[in-house]
Amino acid sequence: MKQSKIIFGLVLFLVLAFTNSSHAQESKFKALFIYKFAEYIEWPSGKKNVTVGMAGKSGVSKELSNFAASKGNMTVLDIGGPSDTGKCDIIFLPNSEDSKIADYNSAIGGKSVLVVSENSELAGKGSDIGFYLDSGKLRFLIDEKSIRNKKMTPSSKLLALGKPI
Repeated sequence: MKQSKIIFGLVLFLVLAFTNSSHAQESKFKALFIYKFAEYIEWPSGKKNVTVGMAGKSGVSKELSNFAASKGNMTVLDIGGPSDTGKCDIIFLPNSEDSKIADYNSAIGGKSVLVVSENSELAGKGSDIGFYLDSGKLRFLIDEKSIRNKKMTPSSKLLALGKPI
């Protein structure tokens, strides 16, 4: 009986460790994608240094901050809510912020701010780009029309990588 409890505990530990590791990997990939989105979007001002506002709590913020520190051309800010969108060129909304998508879009208005969400269901419904998993691979939906309406130009490479809505 004692041995089965030890084995069960070890299996539970390994499952939890693997789950945390896979979430960390997913956060790294999302951060890398966001970093690359900044390279493949042309803002009307022609800016090359972008500011990314990270809403809510997410492991993506730490990972993106690490990329930005090592590569440059990007500032990453933790933002408190929709009122902070004026400082940003890109807004990342984790799942915990889904219910506030309308508030973020209202604050953005028609400004050239790319909205990226963890929830692909929001793509085309307030989010310009939404992540999803397909057979264990991170993918994204992209709303080209919305991006262009905000006077930003997505590169053909970005459009080819994403799934259009």
